[in-house]
Amino acid sequence: MLTLVYRSDAAVLLPQSALSDLCFQSAAKNLRLGITGFLVEHEGTFLQVLEGKPPDVDRLFDRIVTDARHQNVSILSHEISQDQRIFGFWSMNFGPLNDPDFWVGEFANFQGRAAFRIKSHSADFALRVLSRAYTHACVVADADPVVGAFVRGKHPALAPKREGV
Repeated sequence: MLTLVYRSDAAVLLPQSALSDLCFQSAAKNLRLGITGFLVEHEGTFLQVLEGKPPDVDRLFDRIVTDARHQNVSILSHEISQDQRIFGFWSMNFGPLNDPDFWVGEFANFQGRAAFRIKSHSADFALRVLSRAYTHACVVADADPVVGAFVRGKHPALAPKREGV
């Protein structure tokens, strides 16, 4: 199992809806590849973890590096182990850091863009941010069946309307 953590800066800031769409599309591709992961974005700084077979994760990361939406891409951690997946709940999901509850305790001093961007170069900090956002997303997904189905990659289906008899 390869666990790869990287950070990058957005070439252009994208709205939350575009980031969510991107993650939803990536989830379908990652599912086919057996890759799991999680992404957070804070004011143009991305942190992402990818887990899976080493050649698959490395190929995916090579595509990310050449993606014009990213700049200043740097690997923070590249570890091969026999361990279970840590971020295995989703083939990909996105955790926006817009919840005020996220910015308490150890992250209280990093809510500002500059402080977060500087600290985001630390592998330890990146993993703590990703882990906390991932845990929060798991709780939200478990608490709301509609949200849970969506973040697990299932489009909500609309029941067909029945004509009155």
